[in-house]
Amino acid sequence: MKKLLSLFVVGVLTMGFATAQEGLFRRTYINHTELGGLFGRVKYRPYQGSDEVVENRLSLTLQTFNGLQLNPRLAAGLTTGLDWYTAALITPIAAGVRYDLTGKRNARLFATADAGYGLAWFHDDSEGYQTRGGMMLNPGLGLRLGRPEGAAFTITLSYKRQEASVTKPPLWDQTERYETRVYNRMCLRMGIAF
Repeated sequence: MKKLLSLFVVGVLTMGFATAQEGLFRRTYINHTELGGLFGRVKYRPYQGSDEVVENRLSLTLQTFNGLQLNPRLAAGLTTGLDWYTAALITPIAAGVRYDLTGKRNARLFATADAGYGLAWFHDDSEGYQTRGGMMLNPGLGLRLGRPEGAAFTITLSYKRQEASVTKPPLWDQTERYETRVYNRMCLRMGIAF
């Protein structure tokens, strides 16, 4: 996962330097803020020795991307937000890109990719528990509705993979208790871009 993140950052920087050679385009600030849901199925054991339970889960997600428009189609920057999973509140911080797949129209298809690390800054643990975040990857596709030079309404569908871990207080005959979580979710978000 670390190698993938490194390749992603190098690729974004390479594209940025390559587009710097275009003489007529003026770089501008871009913001893309979205709110939506994280949809997934979870398999877990409610307590040790029990059968596995499978449930559908829906979590709230908020995300904002701030960056530079490097050329008429490519923007690169930083992404942050909040993801409210049932057992954790994760704050992802990532490098991100937005690339328009279609030209200058009022309805444009775009690709999005974010890779970084999720932190448990705002998560409040019970006594004896310690939640930590982990690597995060979030590629997807979206639709931008609005004039190319102005603000636009966006709808994005993406896949989100977030790693997390929890240290728990030991039970009767245990010396330590640890849980590794991988949240695999489909993400549907709506928002604005300007």
